[in-house]
Amino acid sequence: MTSTGVDWDAIKREAADALSGYVRIDSSHPRGRTTETAAFLADRLAADGIQSRLYESPEPGKVNLVARLRAEKPGGKPLLISHHMDVVQAVAADWRFDPYSGEVADGYVYGRGSLDDKGMGIMELMTMLLLKRHNVALTRDVVMLATCDEEIGSPMGARWMVEEHFDDLDPAFVLDEGGEGLSGFFSAGDSFQITVNEKRMCRIRLVARAEPGHASMPWRDAATHRLVRAAHTVLEEGAEDRDTPPVAEMIKRLGGEVARREIAAQRASMPLLHDTISLTMLEGGYKINVIPERAEMSFDCRLLPDTDPRAFVSNIEQLVNDPGVGVEVIDWPDAAPFTAPWEGGLFEALDAACRTYRPDAVVTPTICVGGTDSRFFRQRGVPAYGLVPGMFTAEDLKGFHGLDERLSVDNLLLGTQIIHETTLRVAAT
Repeated sequence: MTSTGVDWDAIKREAADALSGYVRIDSSHPRGRTTETAAFLADRLAADGIQSRLYESPEPGKVNLVARLRAEKPGGKPLLISHHMDVVQAVAADWRFDPYSGEVADGYVYGRGSLDDKGMGIMELMTMLLLKRHNVALTRDVVMLATCDEEIGSPMGARWMVEEHFDDLDPAFVLDEGGEGLSGFFSAGDSFQITVNEKRMCRIRLVARAEPGHASMPWRDAATHRLVRAAHTVLEEGAEDRDTPPVAEMIKRLGGEVARREIAAQRASMPLLHDTISLTMLEGGYKINVIPERAEMSFDCRLLPDTDPRAFVSNIEQLVNDPGVGVEVIDWPDAAPFTAPWEGGLFEALDAACRTYRPDAVVTPTICVGGTDSRFFRQRGVPAYGLVPGMFTAEDLKGFHGLDERLSVDNLLLGTQIIHETTLRVAAT
């Protein structure tokens, strides 16, 4: 089978309808229940004769789904295509359309999860349906995984599936979210950014203690003053630019130093160049006219894949350099996963598929500045790649965890085409 044998206009309509229905199911946190979303996918798959299995996690309502298309004579381990079914919360009053309406308007499907990550799920669903409908002769199994809990660290989702049911998956490669096609970001033109690793999260707290006193008599060594000085130093000097190998390759493919300057100038891409330290919480004081004896600030730090966490924390302690301010680690990062190769294998197939539908685009490896389910597979030595294969503008990407989240029907089709083409190259004759 080739992609040229597909009625893409019909697939586009079917995919838009499916995404609209998928978004209408509220799988938002804090409940994050995925029983209905898993049933929705299972029903769509079953209508075309594809059986799936639901994995009930120890937490009620937290369900994962696995569907498999089997190769008659597999020549290798499966290709796993993955997405998460849970979404972050949305406040309806702030949106143009109700965030769980699945409204289709102006060429877009609107709703929470349309970009993150239900759109990816429908691209994968349509790929499974196309393989089945066209009786594609597979050279390896193709497995679709739909998980819960990604938005809260995946305790009952991908982490649990890998820890408890890895043998049911055991993939050769994984395709997940993480990177995107980007339009209007770089002078080199449109690009597909495929993540081959990701940053790790390290959370720390600075705690200052000193004698309390009346606000009319401030002094330099008050807890709040010491804390502000320490935090300023950490935020200004805590991270230096450093190229990881994937980002160095990305810069090379996008034009060298010009690309580096463009990366550094954009809020979304700047974190690729260094560890980041974000001040997110402040606590201290109980009355406006009392200087408190204790004050604290919490920081969300995202470390490059090759950063040594203990060396990072040690550097923070040296920067603070104040016996009245302690550095506490709230959460150490997970073990460092390996970096998936960007030569051969699934990366090469993704590269070719992207160029099939966007021949002028640059395809490059990168790292994800956030966290995805891919890390659990990389920790097992499985090459996992992140790409939501649409072509997105800065305006499009504002919807990630934002207001009026939406996915264009054109991007929904493009993503389906690229995942389908990739699957044919990796898992079919």
